[in-house]
Amino acid sequence: MRQNREQELLARLSLVQKLSLSEAMDMLRISESTARRLFARLEQDGRAIRTHGGVQCINHAIAAYSFEDGEKTNIDKKTAIAREACSHLEDGDVIFCDSGTTIQCFCAELIRRLQTENLNIVVCTNSLANLELLSPYLPVKLLGGEYRANRKDFCGYMTEQALKGLFFTKSFVGADGCAQGKQFTTTDFETAQMNQIAMGNSEESFMLVDSSKFATTAHVAYAPVENVDIIITDDEINPDTLQQLKQQDVRVICVNAQASACTMKIVD
Repeated sequence: MRQNREQELLARLSLVQKLSLSEAMDMLRISESTARRLFARLEQDGRAIRTHGGVQCINHAIAAYSFEDGEKTNIDKKTAIAREACSHLEDGDVIFCDSGTTIQCFCAELIRRLQTENLNIVVCTNSLANLELLSPYLPVKLLGGEYRANRKDFCGYMTEQALKGLFFTKSFVGADGCAQGKQFTTTDFETAQMNQIAMGNSEESFMLVDSSKFATTAHVAYAPVENVDIIITDDEINPDTLQQLKQQDVRVICVNAQASACTMKIVD
């Protein structure tokens, strides 16, 4: 139990860098004295630093593995999206996870689900950050290649060749934008190619994007909207954009990040 709490707290810190005492108590459902002892152990082990009224991440390499603009914004939305995505996992799934910020939230939520359910899940990823989060809990197959320190992942010919020989029940990927509500986009050719291969080799593909992504466009288009099986976003998506997606016969799940139970609205 103690180790589970420590891992869950560290997984959350890797996303938000800092937690208040009350936030940690609510997240772990523990008393104030238990939370303070937990902070003290993590600081003594060199894995976190206690602050006035809270705790912060000491490993900034994990917390800042992606330097895209807005990487630490919309955490509540991304967490709600990730939690909904995790609800679609089934025993025996072999999944691909890319290296985006929202997908790291997905990995943290996967840990939470594994702590309460006995699921046999295998994860394939090109992200070293995902490996660090998930490896204590389930089998992770890391796809090597050329290392990108700014994203803490691998890319290039070796990664792409490995992906071409793998097949997944589900793939979970993100995007940096959506061009005119028709094409999901990213900032670089390597990420575009890897995600495209993974989605093509998946029985079911999930696009995890918060609503802000529909208001911006990155310069490399890689996934037509109609090629995605399920889009999971938040309910602040522009109604016109949502209607456009519906006209393209795409299933969209919109989550309410503010609702305590993560209320979902489903649009088919």
